[in-house]
Amino acid sequence: MASKRDIPVFKLWEKIIYFFPVQLLFVHLKKNLLLLIFWLLLFAIITKSISLKYGVPYLFLYPEYLGEVSFISHTLVGLASGAFIMAFNISSYAVNGFRFPFLATLNRPFIKYCQNNTIIPLAFSLLYLISAATFQLEYEGESWGNIILNGIGFAFGNALFILITALYFAFTNKNFSSFAILGVPTRKEDFINPISDLFSTNRKWEHSDGTNKKEWKVSTYISKFGRIKIARDSSHYDRATLEKVFEQNRINATFFQTSVIVAIFILGWLSNYDWMMIPAASSILLFFTMLIMLVSAFYSWFKGWTSIILIGILLLFNVLSSTTLSIYNNQAYGLNYDAPKADYSLNAINALQIDSTAVDSDIKKGIVRLENWKRKTGEAKPIAVFLNVPGGGLRSAIWTMQSVGAANQASHGALWKNLVMISGSSGGMIGAAYLREVYYRSDQSELALKSAVTDMGNDKLNPVAATAVLNDFFFRFKSFEYKGKFYTRDRSSAFESKLNRDTHGWLDRSLSEYAELEISAEIPMMLLAPTISNDGRKLLISPQLISYMTQVKSNTELNENIEFTRLFQEHSPGDLSFISALRMSATFPYVFPSANLPTNPEIEILDAGIRDNFGMSNTLRYIYTFKDWLRENTSGVVVIQVRDQQKFNEQKKSGQNSILQSMTQPLSTFYNTILDVQDYQQDEQIRMAKDWYEGDLTMIDLVLERSDNNPISLSWHLTKKEKERIESALKTTYNQYQFSYLERLFAE
Repeated sequence: MASKRDIPVFKLWEKIIYFFPVQLLFVHLKKNLLLLIFWLLLFAIITKSISLKYGVPYLFLYPEYLGEVSFISHTLVGLASGAFIMAFNISSYAVNGFRFPFLATLNRPFIKYCQNNTIIPLAFSLLYLISAATFQLEYEGESWGNIILNGIGFAFGNALFILITALYFAFTNKNFSSFAILGVPTRKEDFINPISDLFSTNRKWEHSDGTNKKEWKVSTYISKFGRIKIARDSSHYDRATLEKVFEQNRINATFFQTSVIVAIFILGWLSNYDWMMIPAASSILLFFTMLIMLVSAFYSWFKGWTSIILIGILLLFNVLSSTTLSIYNNQAYGLNYDAPKADYSLNAINALQIDSTAVDSDIKKGIVRLENWKRKTGEAKPIAVFLNVPGGGLRSAIWTMQSVGAANQASHGALWKNLVMISGSSGGMIGAAYLREVYYRSDQSELALKSAVTDMGNDKLNPVAATAVLNDFFFRFKSFEYKGKFYTRDRSSAFESKLNRDTHGWLDRSLSEYAELEISAEIPMMLLAPTISNDGRKLLISPQLISYMTQVKSNTELNENIEFTRLFQEHSPGDLSFISALRMSATFPYVFPSANLPTNPEIEILDAGIRDNFGMSNTLRYIYTFKDWLRENTSGVVVIQVRDQQKFNEQKKSGQNSILQSMTQPLSTFYNTILDVQDYQQDEQIRMAKDWYEGDLTMIDLVLERSDNNPISLSWHLTKKEKERIESALKTTYNQYQFSYLERLFAE
């Protein structure tokens, strides 16, 4: 029983200022900013303050498991949140416990520490529940019954993990009385850290005489059942005994940390099984759990030097990664990487582009395809339709399918029947590719289109994010087979697998399987053009031989296009997975890793939208090559451009820039205007094309109206409200006029 001398007297203001939860908040702000960074990121995500454009907050606010948002999916996020909270408590205790020696005088000191270290975790949990409920009500149209059930799921998972962990520590931890009864040695070498764990050192306390200046004053703390109690003075307790109380947490903490690492490893290993693909939010929280434990280890090892050491390690890793062969290169699935690397020197490129014999041969084959197309239309002089589609993730994929489908229905099927070629980038090309398969395999009815749009609208971000966290950031230890070749499994393969499942396996073809279908005009030609990051050229991927798209007349000329099939003629280019080709065209930085191709020097592939978001330059180059045939055999050329934003926008009101805005303005200007610059160049090319093309050349735009006040995220996950906004764009006055114009155009 505590004596009166154990219980100091505090004034009211001291009881508030030196309240243990408040002191813990202060100690984190002063000593543990690296630990708080993880909380800051999580708070920013759930409040949609960061990464909203890419849909990351949706992974937390509307988590999916096995394709459904449910009580179970929220429970899994709650469990992962509980793991992160307990990791935060353990890490905090590891680096701060010695500052509060009064804990050792309490029954179950670690549990008491967790009870008082609740300000940040509790604030996060409450804010998450509020944010999730608001989001699900406003953007997903969920009923209050489902919202409440989902919230209960999160709270249940959160509380369950914390309770299980707390019970474990409660039954395994000892307090001062336990050691006092057993008796402990008081040798100097027995003085150790407050907690030692899997990552920590065993450095001794330097001040064992009870005068440690690093101790923080505490007046009151939260005891069991939420009661407020006065903190005992521990200065008269035997220091060695107090430290033994902290020491025995070593095995407990090690068990927890080992369990987290093993769990992440198992989830990563079994992630190709659907039932093991936990919500991406859970994966991110587990990832943060491991990182926060590593950070606490650095605090334990290096104390005040932690930040400098971490920066040094990052710099060293950066240097090593640039001088050693990376084992994490992403690949184009189906391409043969065992063959000798293709020469990508200027001489080799020029030799491919100046080959007039190949150009003449390819043009003749192109005319054969056009003749088959003309025969299929059944008209003496049909209208030749070219389709350009935009990048923009799932937003552009769905809008492309809906707008082109609606335009085709308005033209009574004439648009698709007369379609010669599709070009563009990223999500738009994925949507167009699936629409092409739907129209080829089934029918062109409104019901088939609606079902296909639903397929495409399924979430594809969750497996990408989960795989990135569980697999890509640490070790890519799994491989898979495609066309008899083995490739490393990563977030790109996870995306391709999900896209393949969502599209019923219809896109699961090799590139060469489309060759005859395009030549016979059973389906329109599709030209993919991802960007080569090394030199900014475009890599043209097509099952057809298209050297006429890359031709130069002399060694002094430059052509931005490189023909994929001829560059990799020794690497089985026809075996390239078509889904991989689509993914390479949609390689938005950081979302997917850039694909490394077998050339010398090695080239990397990025999103097609970096160079030509709508594929207009490819379309005009094709029209230019076959302009004589098109003029003589068609009644006109119609280029339909699907746009995911208006071409003309009002200038935003300017204001006084902050210092940070002024410093970042050059970069932000480039990023914010890159598509505007492409529009300027594109319209100039169109004006010139109307001069050199002697037939009728008509431009038609189908525009998705969106703005800062009506945003639709650039993501592979869209909310129900965003999907409704896309569908409603079909009914705008502008688009309705374009549909009517197409109907009249093909009726003439």
